[in-house]
Parts: sequence; C-alpha cells; structure tokens
Amino acid sequence: MNEMYATVEQWQADCPWEIVTDEVTGVSVPKPPEWETLALPGVPLAVRQPLRPDGFAANVTVNVEEALAPHDSLAAYSEAVLGNMMVTLTDLRVIAIDDYELWGLPGRRILSAHRNGPYSLALEQYWFVGPDGVATAFSGTCDIADHLTHSQTFAYMVSGLRPAARVPHD
Repeated sequence: MNEMYATVEQWQADCPWEIVTDEVTGVSVPKPPEWETLALPGVPLAVRQPLRPDGFAANVTVNVEEALAPHDSLAAYSEAVLGNMMVTLTDLRVIAIDDYELWGLPGRRILSAHRNGPYSLALEQYWFVGPDGVATAFSGTCDIADHLTHSQTFAYMVSGLRPAARVPHD
C-alpha cells in the first residue's frame, strides 16, 4: 500500500477510515469504521471492536516513549521490549520476528501468542525508533482463533500509522 504514496499524509487523505490522532505526541492511525476510540490513562491511542458476548474485543493500542540509551537503537530497543514481554506475558510464544519499514523508518514486526486469564491471544506488534529517539509501538491484540481476520486489519492500520513526533511529557 505504501508504494502508491510518497507520504503518510497522502495515504491518510485517501483512507476511507477515520484517522484518529493524539495531539500531544502527533501519532495517528486509521480506525476501522465499527471500532470505537478509548481513553486509556498513559496510552496515546487505543481503539477496539465492539465487545463480544464473552466480554473480549480485538483492540489496538499505540504507545510512545523515549528510547533511552542503551536502548536507543532499533536492535537494543527490540531486545528490551522482548525481554519485558517474556516477564510480563503469561505463556508467551514468539512466532515471528521480521524487519518492517514504515515511511522510510526501520522497524520490527513481532507476532506472538500468550494467555490472559481465560483468553488465548495473538499479539501483533510493530515498533519504530525514530532518529530523535522517539519510539512508537503499535500493538494489535485479538483472540488467537480470529488472528487471520484481524491480521489484515492490523496490517492496514499500520500502513497508515504516522509515528510519533514527540514523547508525551514534552
């Protein structure tokens, strides 16, 4: 999709979905029409599909932070994030780690699975560390049985992601 556009602004201008933006960080992402925007403390952007009868909903969060030394390179930041995931997510299984470029900014795509209470979840994450040390992390979570469907939604959303220009405390 990005091959057709020179900038994320051009991509977003043609996007049929609403573009949600965090004014503090400058990060923005397209939101599927039926999804809702959430206000979560400390999270610049969060959207989710309508709740299912069992109380779960596929969701996306976009976090922004300063990638501080020694984790200010993409490789070091990736290692730190994966280490944190190993400690905080129950039964984490990393399925794939791929390089991913977004609007000329190198990044990583991580596909993993873990448990959260009664749910078996797929977690598709993309993260980017800009030359100014601002890290933008997109996390799409869904029931593992629904991953094939939601993976396409997550990929489309990431295609229109505008990485953060600044950290929240600036």
